[in-house]
Amino acid sequence: MSTTPTVYFHEDQRFRQSWLWLLVAVASVVAVISRAAAPGMSVAAIVATVLTGVLIAAIVAFARLETEVRDDRILVRFHGLWPTRRIPLKDIEDYEARRYTLWESGGWGVHFTMRGIAYNVRGNDGVVFRLKNGSGGTVLVGTQRPGEFAEAVRRALANRRTD
Repeated sequence: MSTTPTVYFHEDQRFRQSWLWLLVAVASVVAVISRAAAPGMSVAAIVATVLTGVLIAAIVAFARLETEVRDDRILVRFHGLWPTRRIPLKDIEDYEARRYTLWESGGWGVHFTMRGIAYNVRGNDGVVFRLKNGSGGTVLVGTQRPGEFAEAVRRALANRRTD
């Protein structure tokens, strides 16, 4: 018999930057025009270029970062782009909600950094987790609600320790 986990925090985020959509559109148009203008370019190559642009746009459109704080772990799901990251509460050494720089996160998406891994789709606020030795360094999770996220982690850890 399985029990439903307690969820202390849930957030869904999507890429919302209008300039990102403009960049994808302009890059696709430029690629198609340059392919079409090239001497001897086949229709198949032009179609492949258009389909590549559509695929990139679809990935950006459907990708979303879902974060949950549960009673035993933190789940970080980057739907459509990356496998789910499960951070057991017992592996957390320390954490803090804070503003971070582009250099720390590597930009939007999933990035391996000098300290660990970063998940972000917008903004520069997040929660940074320092994991216990052997658990994988640090994990930066971007969020639009850093205070709420950190408070949910605090509550989950407190309830875990009293169980």
